[in-house]
Amino acid sequence: MRTARWLVAACLLALLVSPAAAQEWSFSVPKMLLEVTPNPDASATLSYTIEFYCNEGAHSIDVVDMGLPHSGYDISNMSASINGTPLSGITRSTYIDIGVEVPIFPPIEPGQTGTLHFEATMPDMVYQDTTNSELGSLRVTPTWWEGQYVTGTTVLGIVVYLPDSVDLEQVVYQLGEPFDRKMQMEGKKGVAWVFEETRADGEHMVGLSFPKHWMERVIKQTVWDLAWKWWTESSGTRTIVGLLMLIAFGIWYFRLTGGTGTCLFIPLVIILPILWAASPGLEALGIPILVLFFIFGERLLAKSKRSYLPPIESVPGGEIKRGLTAPEAAVLLERPLGDVLTLVIFGMMRKDLVAVTREDPLTVELAEIYHVTRGERRKRAAKGGTVIRGYEQPFLDAVMEKPGTPIPDLDLSKEIKALVTNVVERMEGFDLDRTKEYYESIVLKAWKEAKVIGDVEKRDEYVDNNIGWLMLDTGYPRHFHTWHNSGYHYAPRWAGPSVAGPSVSGASGPAVGGRTSAGDVAASFAGWSENVAGRMAATMDPVSVGLKDGGVMNLGGMDKVGMNFLDSMAKSSGSGGGGGGGGGCACACAGCACACACAGGGR
Repeated sequence: MRTARWLVAACLLALLVSPAAAQEWSFSVPKMLLEVTPNPDASATLSYTIEFYCNEGAHSIDVVDMGLPHSGYDISNMSASINGTPLSGITRSTYIDIGVEVPIFPPIEPGQTGTLHFEATMPDMVYQDTTNSELGSLRVTPTWWEGQYVTGTTVLGIVVYLPDSVDLEQVVYQLGEPFDRKMQMEGKKGVAWVFEETRADGEHMVGLSFPKHWMERVIKQTVWDLAWKWWTESSGTRTIVGLLMLIAFGIWYFRLTGGTGTCLFIPLVIILPILWAASPGLEALGIPILVLFFIFGERLLAKSKRSYLPPIESVPGGEIKRGLTAPEAAVLLERPLGDVLTLVIFGMMRKDLVAVTREDPLTVELAEIYHVTRGERRKRAAKGGTVIRGYEQPFLDAVMEKPGTPIPDLDLSKEIKALVTNVVERMEGFDLDRTKEYYESIVLKAWKEAKVIGDVEKRDEYVDNNIGWLMLDTGYPRHFHTWHNSGYHYAPRWAGPSVAGPSVSGASGPAVGGRTSAGDVAASFAGWSENVAGRMAATMDPVSVGLKDGGVMNLGGMDKVGMNFLDSMAKSSGSGGGGGGGGGCACACAGCACACACAGGGR
């Protein structure tokens, strides 16, 4: 009894499997000829003669898909026959985007050969050659079928017929594929390409330009028309461009958001490719939009890098906060953090708290008497008439802990952040805008007073005592160069020897000048100080210091909402036929306009 059941099951399985196995199309195309005849109205007649062989055990060939150059075809201008017997029922293909399906009756059975003749007149096939106004141009590729259905090789011929009035010597080929022969026949001429032992599963694009004097009309295209045609037909290029655009968009997006907003980014990178695939125009429009967004984003980022002050509880109409030092005022005025650090270091150098051991990159060492605790350090400085500011102590500690390390290589982010935070705290209850105006006026006053001092020694003393305020002017190097051109050379005694210049002959103690023999000392100081600030800026930005998140738009809140939603969804769910058409044609129109008779079929 059990044996009988197994036999019945085996028979049923055989019935199910055998027809399925026979459903696969498999055929060869031993010979195929495409004859193309351009017409005076810019149309072209395509005439195919195709020999099919249906492989043993394959599905009978009862329909053939024929790819066409473009969607402007008219089925009423088409005809077909199989082995000389006319066929009817040509309809739009359900397997390929641009083409028709031709019913084959009687079908070509497995092991049999049949010859299909198919003819279609296609409008708008002859274009103006953009390289020669006397020529028209035509490009064409025969239809083809998906490789999974085609076996063997094909002898493929392509012939383009021209009127007898055309001089064949003036006919030129395109696309780097020369004619195999030129033919002289009764009443007409022709050029031909022959592809021996090729495969009928891909395009064989050929092109030619010929005298158009016999044409009544050709399709004219501008360079922009050609570019647009190339863009819309080059799906591979659009795919690559789309991927590059997505990568660029991702870089721009996460730079702007500081790495946040992933919950928004993921839907965007899904939707954008879908829109671009559906519309080449939208993808092309996306290129300039992405460029504009990138420029806009970079400007926002540049502006953001200059802004680092946390919110201040300012009191409009309140008092002005006086008593800030130049580095503290630089923070309040939101000068670049590299400039702030430079002012701090220069201030400590000017007070002889540290000494320069190397000028480039700037390296300083803590004076020996200050290698003590902060409290003792302050007492020893006070005995010499020097005031150590509270914000300077952490910087002095950092220099002491890593002797010989260039200032740009020291991690001073905590010290800078503490300085900024301290300034913000000290501003609470004061009028921020009035206070900024006050310190800007101090900078202007410092320069006015410095410029009217005629005595060199007095000017040296004034500049030394007010160098921090003078350097708060963003155009201070220009002022120093102007002084240099007028004969005054500022060389601080606390800077390195190449900046300060040699000491005055006979002077004792610290050098005060050497201003008449140091050469371009003013330019040296201005350039040196700018170089120092530039090196500081490389490591001093609001993000690395920890004063703000990266980017200018923080979408972390959106990420949190998205994750909460997904988490709730997860918890909720935890509780609760035939041969496919294919193929296509990408026709790049470089040099002349074109239309492509291209194909793709599956049966």
